[in-house]
Amino acid sequence: MHAKRTFTIAVMGSSPSAERWLLADRSIAMRLVPHRYKLVADPRLRRPDLLVVDGECNQALVRWTTYDPSGEIPAVFLLRAPPGTERAVVVSRPITSGRVIESLDRMVRRLTGWAPALTTGARTPFEHPVPLAA
Repeated sequence: MHAKRTFTIAVMGSSPSAERWLLADRSIAMRLVPHRYKLVADPRLRRPDLLVVDGECNQALVRWTTYDPSGEIPAVFLLRAPPGTERAVVVSRPITSGRVIESLDRMVRRLTGWAPALTTGARTPFEHPVPLAA
């Protein structure tokens, strides 16, 4: 099995509840996936791997475009994504920690090619490459 990788996340929103959505589910650390998430206290000091942006908060959208003007950092948007962010993942209502984590997982799958096993204990195609036919 691959070593767990930790993806850092910065939350851009007007409410501290966004951070609680990420931390509320204690089972997050126990999930059987090859990665975890950790909040970055100050994104100005350390560039995060992923962003979570409140899509209905104008201040959060301004902060996001100022922080990442070229859109290089993959972002998950709460409720809606601004025009021109075709690759974004959007979390719809009701916003729960589970939905936020599922959306982060979806973004990580896009970035890494990671796929969950279909059955318990099964290996993914990425863990067992199929040899090419001769």
